[in-house]
Parts: sequence; C-alpha cells; structure tokens
Amino acid sequence: MTAPHTPSGKLYTSNLPGLKKLKTQAARLLITRAGAEISNVEPVRALSPSPELFYTYLDEWRDRPDKSWWPEYERRFGRELESQEKLTALRDVYKRLLKGQDVVLICFCKDHRYCHRRLVGEFFSEYGVQAEELNPVTVEQIDLF
Repeated sequence: MTAPHTPSGKLYTSNLPGLKKLKTQAARLLITRAGAEISNVEPVRALSPSPELFYTYLDEWRDRPDKSWWPEYERRFGRELESQEKLTALRDVYKRLLKGQDVVLICFCKDHRYCHRRLVGEFFSEYGVQAEELNPVTVEQIDLF
C-alpha cells in the first residue's frame, strides 16, 4: 500500500553522537524505554521495545559476540509495531512528516544495524519515506581479544 501523499518531511535515525551531523531543524524523538532527560528531545516511550523484549536483550543477547539473536529480535519487535500503542505513535510521526516537519528518531545503540531505531525507520518505507541514519556503522568491527 502506498501513501496518497508522499510526506515532504525527512526522517532520520540516530544515536546521540550522530545528532551533531543533523543539518536541519527536526523534531528530536527519543524512542527509548528510559533514559535521562535531554534538552530539546521529546521522549516517545511508545516506540521503544517492550520491557520483555528489552530485558531479553539485556539478559540473554547483549554480550553474545555473534548476532544470531537479531532475526528473533526483528520478528518480535515487528509484532510489537502492530500494537495499538505503537501504531498511534507511528501515526503521530507520519503526521509530522506530512506537515513537512523533519523528524529524527533517537536511541542509545551504537550500531544502527542491530537497533530498533532502524526497524522503526524502515516501517515508513511502504509509505514513501526512507529513513536516513545519521551515524551509520559501515565496517564490521573485529574483536581482537
């Protein structure tokens, strides 16, 4: 399904260090379950992983050197994006984009490739919006020890 009107606002994803690369005025939405208040950043807890998924990541997956857990994370978070709470928050982001407002979705993960912010950004692709990561990881890091 394609959108009847392609939004004129741009969508970005980023961690905090990547915000220095933001060259536009944008609504800054922190899509984490918790975290310190950050000036000029609006918390949108509804777009964070559920506590259950977040704690599974922390307790079981975070310290694993391989990313074999990632497909399961993607599947589970994809199901969560279908919840009414998340759909309401996604519609709010989309309305901002339709009004021409740029939006940046922010979380704390270093690697966007294994982060829910990428999945939230990709949600909008079928509606004519391509999210741009401000701080992309482009090279696999090798653990030496």
